[in-house]
Amino acid sequence: MKSLLLPIVFLFAGQYLAQVSTQVILDVPGYGVLNGTNENSTYTERPFYAFRSVFYAEKPTPLNRFLPPVPKAPYPMDEIQQATNNNAGCPQLNATNEDCLSLNIFTPQLPFESDTLLPVMVWIHGGGFSLGHAFVYLPNRYMEHDIVLVAIQYRLGPLGFLSFDTDDVPGNAGIFDQIEALRWVNKYIQYFGGDPTQITIVGQSAGSASVSLLLLAPQARGLFQRAIGESGSVLADWALDRDGRGKVASLQIAEMAGCPLEPYQDLLTCVQNIDPLVLDRAYQDYAKADRLNGGLGYSGSSPIIQVAGAQRIIESDPLELFNSGNFATVPTMFGANKQEGTLVLGVLYNEYLAPNNLTEDEEFLTNELVPQLLVALHIDDPTGELAAQLTEKYLGTAVLGNFTSMTPGLTDLCSVLHFKGPSYEMTKVASQHNPNAFFYSFEYEGRNSFFTYFFAINPPPIPHGVSHSDELIYLFIYPFPSTPPGLNNHETEVSMKMLQVWTNFVIYGNPTPEGCDETASIYVSCGVPCHHFHWNARRGRRPNVLVPVSSTVMPVDLFEKRHDDERASSSVNEPRADYRKTKREKTQSYFWQLIL
Repeated sequence: MKSLLLPIVFLFAGQYLAQVSTQVILDVPGYGVLNGTNENSTYTERPFYAFRSVFYAEKPTPLNRFLPPVPKAPYPMDEIQQATNNNAGCPQLNATNEDCLSLNIFTPQLPFESDTLLPVMVWIHGGGFSLGHAFVYLPNRYMEHDIVLVAIQYRLGPLGFLSFDTDDVPGNAGIFDQIEALRWVNKYIQYFGGDPTQITIVGQSAGSASVSLLLLAPQARGLFQRAIGESGSVLADWALDRDGRGKVASLQIAEMAGCPLEPYQDLLTCVQNIDPLVLDRAYQDYAKADRLNGGLGYSGSSPIIQVAGAQRIIESDPLELFNSGNFATVPTMFGANKQEGTLVLGVLYNEYLAPNNLTEDEEFLTNELVPQLLVALHIDDPTGELAAQLTEKYLGTAVLGNFTSMTPGLTDLCSVLHFKGPSYEMTKVASQHNPNAFFYSFEYEGRNSFFTYFFAINPPPIPHGVSHSDELIYLFIYPFPSTPPGLNNHETEVSMKMLQVWTNFVIYGNPTPEGCDETASIYVSCGVPCHHFHWNARRGRRPNVLVPVSSTVMPVDLFEKRHDDERASSSVNEPRADYRKTKREKTQSYFWQLIL
């Protein structure tokens, strides 16, 4: 059956499946007939099926351009829909096709081949909520494992997140897209060999922040059973426009796109019908100007706390929701990379410091840079006490006023403020209600880095380290435009071990690979040299070690013993005595470190 040479059609359990050469035709009851392809995994050439550009929602019309999506209507069952090519992606930069609400499905088996349905991983790409595609995440490594992988696309930039705080433009359209994609997966994934009762949502960067939002969204309850977040949290300032900032930025973007701000009906008609390219360019210009003034450039293209709309994702502060237990208490695994901050620092250097001639301004670098970082994050520090603490903790050994000397400390500081701190704080708070909360640190530095991809044109003078997105190099086959190509033997070993960890969580809700002795030590060897990871605090012989922090000094202390650039590897092996004495009855999260 798996190697048919003739165009024979079989009937299995109500499904038609025809396989000719490298193509497969699949009948999806209630949806349509899809023509997909047969492909092979990376390491063992295991065959799998691929169905690309499968639409879960209709193309937005002008009237619902900024509203929740309309579910895709079924296709005529006597027509075959091509699912062999990638959709170009949702509008961004030079892409303008709004008929983009699709997903890619990859499965090692279809129902006629086995009575057992496989766990499902739904991938949500990153890109700052303004960039990204599903098709660049090639599944061939994941297909070594018994899971079904679904990669979704959602509206981006102002088309996905513009908000006037009105029922016509309420915000969060891109998150509603993700929820509709999950509804589609729940309804149809069984016909692709996936188990709708075992769905894990997985995201990176903005996708990870999306995962944390989906944990909070009442509309997403019951649509997934586990969650993985890589380098992003809704608690991060860049991931959520608070205090009406989204509306203010959205109005500025609309005005920059040439739309009249008054009367409101003229504004609405304009943004509903304007060329997507014009609207996106207005956002890019707004973001560039904001970064030139020391901001982050994300407002107007990020989720919001909704005050309008018939449906609302969240209506109150996310930290309050996590504290109250008002979220999906499913097993979670969040984490970050060792030098996440090099991306932030690189953007800061190229788009703020250099254009404003501040890279060698000793007075500014010494006294104003750290306060400006807090201003960009909307952190109120009227006395300057927090900035002074941060400077002492992260730049205490640096030559202040010398950017090169300050770079390691600034990298750590940006890592904590933008990625590590928000993800860790969310895990810590959520663990009071969720006994299956894991947190990881990825610290393997290979030959390639996404840093060189992000800054291919104008690389800043910053050592990239284990930068933002670098874990993706080992999880997906990514069309990586740099040398050396591919993975060497050790990188391949890292990749295979990481895939085991990630897919174990998708399958079992626990990242511990089979064969590890969970109680032998805090960090358990699993066969790879220098590979220490997974500390199960509840079943281990030591109490859970979480850094005690207060909300006012969280960025200072949060990763002092865990993630400082030079100290992380040595400090985590043996908890300090004073940390063991800290009271932790309500904290049940796990911490493990992926060093490899």
